[in-house]
Amino acid sequence: MTASAASLEAQAKINLALRILAREEGGYHQLETLFARIDFADTVRVATDTHLRELQCSGAEVGPAEQNLAFRAAEAFMAEALWPRGFQISIEKRIPVRSGLGGGSADAGAVLRILNALAPTPLSDATLATLAFRLGADVPFLATNAPLALAWGRGERVLALNSLPAREVVLCFLPFGVATADAFRWIAESRADEPLRAPALIRAADIDRWDGVARLSHNDFETPVIQRHPEIATCLEALMAGGARVARLSGSGSTVFGIFERRSPATFQGLPEGTRVVGSRTLTTVAPVRLLD
Repeated sequence: MTASAASLEAQAKINLALRILAREEGGYHQLETLFARIDFADTVRVATDTHLRELQCSGAEVGPAEQNLAFRAAEAFMAEALWPRGFQISIEKRIPVRSGLGGGSADAGAVLRILNALAPTPLSDATLATLAFRLGADVPFLATNAPLALAWGRGERVLALNSLPAREVVLCFLPFGVATADAFRWIAESRADEPLRAPALIRAADIDRWDGVARLSHNDFETPVIQRHPEIATCLEALMAGGARVARLSGSGSTVFGIFERRSPATFQGLPEGTRVVGSRTLTTVAPVRLLD
């Protein structure tokens, strides 16, 4: 008897490097990024023995179900596979919204992976990647089982890399979020008179060690976002002063992370008021889908 329900830890991502490139005529920006998974996650459960289409979410307010990426991922899978007849999704949220950690995208990627594991006729990797791309730039990576990957374009071109040794990660959650659309608008405004930027073409050989990652680490969002939220610069400075090998804004923010070769300090000096600090780790393997009875 095949299972009709499964769960998955929808692990967050950080951007170890992120460059925003040319803007397309349709308004979308090309990008080049180095993604890494961390062991900070939402828990996603999907059941298919229903005619309903339902989403329940605890831990954060995520808006109407029909606009939620996880709900849209399930509908996209149904339309492509002509299966299942319905779904019930439950999400226990831990990844803050508008944090730059890809929480909504991780949930969507988890739904795609779960449904493909439950499906009587699974979709091909290429088809699943196409569905993921239609949902958002982070979803193609977060629908794979790669702990580390390069991505280009609008996130649709993903090259899985060999994982690096696990490192301790410190996440600084500031008491505000940054809307991705706002961050892209700030980038566009700051570059109105600049020439188009060409890809840097990061090579996998350049990032086979953490010291290579440290040399290449950069985030184009930092300058325009810090101009509006200087608290982010304060967090970066505190993490570096505490011994971080890499400290960056993740995605468009507002989360700031630090990578530590050895154990990080218990506390950091000078963090902005209201900052919540959470410990995590980079991953060498990604959580598998767990079938439920």
